[in-house]
Amino acid sequence: MLFVGAAQAAPQNIGATETAKNEVSRELSGAAAKLNTGDPVYRDEVVKTGQESTAKLVFLDSTNLAVGPISRVVLDKFVYEEGGSGQTVAVKLSKGLFRFTTGALDKNAYSVTTPTAAIGVRGTILDISVVGNKTKVTLREGQAIVCPVERGTAFEQKARDCTHGKGANCHCTDLAQVGETVEVSRKSGGSSTTTQALTPVPVDFAALCTGDLCEATDYATLANGSTELAQSIDGPGGGGGALCGR
Repeated sequence: MLFVGAAQAAPQNIGATETAKNEVSRELSGAAAKLNTGDPVYRDEVVKTGQESTAKLVFLDSTNLAVGPISRVVLDKFVYEEGGSGQTVAVKLSKGLFRFTTGALDKNAYSVTTPTAAIGVRGTILDISVVGNKTKVTLREGQAIVCPVERGTAFEQKARDCTHGKGANCHCTDLAQVGETVEVSRKSGGSSTTTQALTPVPVDFAALCTGDLCEATDYATLANGSTELAQSIDGPGGGGGALCGR
């Protein structure tokens, strides 16, 4: 399926859809369509799920993003060149329930944002819930740092302020113990004030983990296992060449 006219640049392919159950849709460049198992996914694409619907996206670096019901995610930025610099995987989680599993890039390459939180992923598995002005992040494996979204202050600056411990300028939460959960919320009514604290109530993505939804998938294996998918991403030669920089 094409989302742009012939005179426009082709969208950047950044991975594939391993599973799409029930009502899963995609939007790109003003066009909308159903997202099916095996479809490529593109930078700047919006993926949405309906009730009792789930999806699993696998990016070229083998990042896995599992999407729960009634969820919305923007595939915001993807820069991946094997051995190259400036590699980036950035997604915006607008609402819903997610499991984010990092791939092969450096830990500093990953960025996950929500309306209230910016998450630095440090080689890990995170369960994330976004409901209105409230974000909850539960560490399932590895490590992460979660900071409130505030105007005029970049996530990188916030993270630097916390490098040497929780000083006066550190407003972020380090997640280092499996099962730790932080909640970041903002008052309704246009308030810019956020509150952030650890909570004993975790995000429960595991309840959705049927089939391969929560299993870590290597992109090259996924592409090589499907001739149609490999050709859609790499041309008639197939074989996951985009992963290897061919």
